[in-house]
Amino acid sequence: MERFDCIVVGPGLGRDSFLMDCVGNIMRHARQANIPTVVDGDGLFLITNNIGLVEDNSLAILTPNVYEYKRLVQKVLNCEVNEENASEQLTALCQKIGGVTIMRKGKADLISDGKKVTQVSTFGSPRRCGGQGDILSGSVAVFSSWARHFLLSNEQPKETSVNPMVLGCIAGSLLLRKAAALAFEKNKRSTVTTDIIEFLGQSLEDICPAGR
Repeated sequence: MERFDCIVVGPGLGRDSFLMDCVGNIMRHARQANIPTVVDGDGLFLITNNIGLVEDNSLAILTPNVYEYKRLVQKVLNCEVNEENASEQLTALCQKIGGVTIMRKGKADLISDGKKVTQVSTFGSPRRCGGQGDILSGSVAVFSSWARHFLLSNEQPKETSVNPMVLGCIAGSLLLRKAAALAFEKNKRSTVTTDIIEFLGQSLEDICPAGR
């Protein structure tokens, strides 16, 4: 486990009980080794029924879509999703689980670690492709890992320190939205997820040139 900088749990996993048990054990080992863990897709089904896997884990990131978020809110807060007070409810959800960072995916992505809420509303693509969430969870894992390594090697005063998990979510959201916009510009309604992957490199260079 110490060879990993970050792990992503869930995309394409399925819900076989044996696999779920295995993944639960992997998540426990990652936590013991202080490895950041991004949970998406069927991984969210697993933790919704086993909140203890991420409870009080500041290195855990959850990336639920609208349906996954609804199940989390119902399970943890024992209520329905409140769109009128979306930021407050997201903050409460993070605080109730304890320490986790949650990116609530949507037209605008809402990101919180229980302390504050950040919104990423940069326009992406009008077409939503199956598999975009997989790109996002992988990108969030990479950026969170980079941010954490940078902050650990450049000590920040406590009062000015930022949460690398939140930074990773913001960067991943911006990257996917930029790449999706470029892919749609080229392919219009025929855009598929592999078209978005084609523009990840260019999008990253536009956002953060390699020479800087």
